[in-house]
Amino acid sequence: MKTLSILIAEDQALTRMDLKEMLEGAGYVVCADTNNGAKAVELAKQLMPDLAILDIKMPGLDGLEVARILHSMNIPVIILTAYSQMNFINRAEKVYVYNYLVKPIREKDLLPAIRIAYSRWKEMQDMQIELKNMEKKLRQEKLISRAKSIIAKEKNISEFDAHKYLIQRAMNHRITLIDCAQQIISKEKIK
Repeated sequence: MKTLSILIAEDQALTRMDLKEMLEGAGYVVCADTNNGAKAVELAKQLMPDLAILDIKMPGLDGLEVARILHSMNIPVIILTAYSQMNFINRAEKVYVYNYLVKPIREKDLLPAIRIAYSRWKEMQDMQIELKNMEKKLRQEKLISRAKSIIAKEKNISEFDAHKYLIQRAMNHRITLIDCAQQIISKEKIK
């Protein structure tokens, strides 16, 4: 696992210092720490940390509101809190928190929570990339299918022969199959 840069937002100075010491001792880089939720958002925008550890109750903005904002910035969040009530946990679920730790925080709980949270976030990123690639491929396949239908109808040939024709045309014009399909579809729309 790469060395992560971590933003800490915790309103209790002693807890913040303990967290920083634990994290740096484990080889993480604490890029910034603050006692204020609004300042945490500002620091996140400037520094783009790999992960943020946030207390729920802070001045400025509460940790769950900060987590919602950081999620939109694609920064995973671990929540630290003295509150284990279901209403806090339910709110945390809704703002895409990747872990929820109840104070007092111990190193043996914190370090695995960071690894798991970051791994889950990374998996989500990979799935989103895969989904976008699949959506792109599907759009391309639809374009090619549409172009084949147009060619088959115009030339009164089978879809199979239309596909061969489309490939040959793309090669003759030295363009991609997708670009060739888009040209054929564009010409059809003009008619």
